[in-house]
Amino acid sequence: MAAKQDWGRDAPVKEVWARVEAAGTPEWRTKLAPWWKGTTEQVVLIHEGDLEADSLVVGPQPLVVTGSVRLKGLLEDGHEADHTLLVVLGDLEVENVATFSAMFIAGNVRIRGMLFGDSLGDDVFCVGGGLKARTLVEEHHHLHVYGALDVDALVGSKLTATEKPRKKLEPHEALLPGTFTVEDEDEGDVTDSTLDRKGLLAKLRAGAPVLADTRLGPAEKAIAAVKEKAARGEKAMRLGLAQKKLKTIPEEVFSLTGLESLTLDTNDIAEISPRIGELRALKSLSLESLPLTTLPVELCRLPALKKLSLRYCNNLTRLPDAFGELEALEELYLDAMALEGFPEVLTRLPRLKKLWFWRFFKTTPGQVQLLVDGLGRMPKLTHAGFFQGELSALPGGLAPLARLKQFKLGLDRVPEPEVKRLEAALPPGRLHVGY
Repeated sequence: MAAKQDWGRDAPVKEVWARVEAAGTPEWRTKLAPWWKGTTEQVVLIHEGDLEADSLVVGPQPLVVTGSVRLKGLLEDGHEADHTLLVVLGDLEVENVATFSAMFIAGNVRIRGMLFGDSLGDDVFCVGGGLKARTLVEEHHHLHVYGALDVDALVGSKLTATEKPRKKLEPHEALLPGTFTVEDEDEGDVTDSTLDRKGLLAKLRAGAPVLADTRLGPAEKAIAAVKEKAARGEKAMRLGLAQKKLKTIPEEVFSLTGLESLTLDTNDIAEISPRIGELRALKSLSLESLPLTTLPVELCRLPALKKLSLRYCNNLTRLPDAFGELEALEELYLDAMALEGFPEVLTRLPRLKKLWFWRFFKTTPGQVQLLVDGLGRMPKLTHAGFFQGELSALPGGLAPLARLKQFKLGLDRVPEPEVKRLEAALPPGRLHVGY
């Protein structure tokens, strides 16, 4: 970063303000005024006419450009000062912008890539005209646009404009690796992330690519990635579509006939398409936190399905009779609070070995006894468990659990005497307390 930019001449603040008053809209000048007052004791750097360069770093002096600014690369501010000011009385055309202080553009702004604003809520990027950009990344930085907005994606929340970007995305959905930190993953699919400010700025300064292809939605990108793997002949394909704001399963999913794992957790999918039966290679299916009321017969006839999770499916009170046709199913996760009782259809599953019940809040010992008795009617079951929630007492009849190889108790609270009673009812080493 250069020590000082020789972009023009020093000029008195009052002289320059007279030029500023003749430009922009009244609303734009009103927004600029508080920031301009901070320069009253300073000399302003003024550039007459248009400014064209490879890049521009603003600071420590306020810079006023009376024409337009056209840059091939990065526009950045905050050089050698906590607060800097750029005022452009014409238009701005640039590849990327990284702003940590105040920038005021009287005309239109065209950013071929990204506008990144980060100032802990102290500063502003203000446009008197329209703003066109691929992506806005706002980290506690105020963005005001008085004209038309033409932006594909917004990462952030403080944009003030009549129109809105076409999409609001998370960092991992809009940016390339190296610019965000992964907070949560589901089978390799990133579901939550936070911005890596240092990483993003380093890439911008280096002129490296930072933007992902946002023309495809998050679900579309995940499906496209699996298609590419299939085209390369890869096996054991997995598709993660958790938290993708889906209302239905995308039709393209059903063309992935070699898919072995599918995750659809935490979407607004209220009904599973019968086309799920076309995924005959599917071995693992996760439908957690979906507003399902039933399951289609076609799902119950998937020939290779070994693992199914229905945790947090609050509206799924019973399993269909066809559920017993899941001949390959070995491991099942169910929501104990949603179910009306023990699903007898589970006793018809020929290969089920592991059965896990979740959510025991306000569950009575009588209700728990129904589950315990049900486990006793499944002679091939080897592992079972109760997780999440609390019980004031365990049921009286614990004998059906004794033949299990392992019983897991992962509840938040169970009285210690009850745990000891359960331990005494099981053969040594069979009880595992915890998740």
